[in-house]
Amino acid sequence: MIKLGFDIGGTTVKAGAVDEEYRIIRKLARPTPKCDGAALCLLIADMARELANGDEISALGITVPGSVDKEGRIVAAVNLGLFDFPIREKMEKLTSVNEVIVRNDADAAGEAELALGALKGVNTGLILTIGTGVGGCLVLGGRLFHGGLDRGTELGHAMLDRGGMLCGCGHRGCIETLCSATAIRRLAEAACREEDGMIRELAEKGREVDAKLLIDCAIAGDGEALRLFDEYTDALADAIASFVNILDPEVIVLGGGVSGAGDFILDPLRKKVPEKCFFGSCGKILAAEAGNDAGVIGSLI
Repeated sequence: MIKLGFDIGGTTVKAGAVDEEYRIIRKLARPTPKCDGAALCLLIADMARELANGDEISALGITVPGSVDKEGRIVAAVNLGLFDFPIREKMEKLTSVNEVIVRNDADAAGEAELALGALKGVNTGLILTIGTGVGGCLVLGGRLFHGGLDRGTELGHAMLDRGGMLCGCGHRGCIETLCSATAIRRLAEAACREEDGMIRELAEKGREVDAKLLIDCAIAGDGEALRLFDEYTDALADAIASFVNILDPEVIVLGGGVSGAGDFILDPLRKKVPEKCFFGSCGKILAAEAGNDAGVIGSLI
């Protein structure tokens, strides 16, 4: 018997076979189909067969970058283009697995960090997952807070810039528009159009223009990349400081692909966030210990 976890992102579906101690023993990743729930379910079923490798599947965990109801239905996943989609029901039929768990991706990451990582033993905490979009969850009283009406928390859609850029959710100025990996990519694209420098040079040599390109160039010391990265961390610090002023959490955890930059992103936040807080200080700012595997592991906890 084996458990399989699937972390559906706006760009990639990451999956893993997980043992009894929540260690990932096999991994797969595939591009995410957009605006096509049937294709997504077929992809998950194919990946499940490959990961199971003939073993019987005891549980299937699925995380979604959006809101999910108690019946395992995707209420709204803007970055997938899916709304009111019964993903649990579809996957039960496709795989014949009795236990199919569907969760919001940030909640799953939060469960992983609470059980095994940076939030273990923490009474009050905050986690932000930064990828194609921005997700987040809250820990209150040592437990994940699922919202007063049990619809979860959409921290990435709190407003940061009134009248700002249109977000995929249909509103303007959401945190996601300024603090996601997509936002970093837009900064890199602008640099390619308007500035000489390492970003443009590498793009012209065939490097994909994405968040990693800008961060790699900043780490290498390119002046324009450093300026843009500073602009980005300033916006992210604004968002984090706003949550600190409301919650005063003991620990703030950064997860998702962008957290892979490690101290290069954490150190500026450790400096900037306290300066922007009412209290003049804040709790510890840490990287998610489960890293990019948090969604896969947390889908099954």
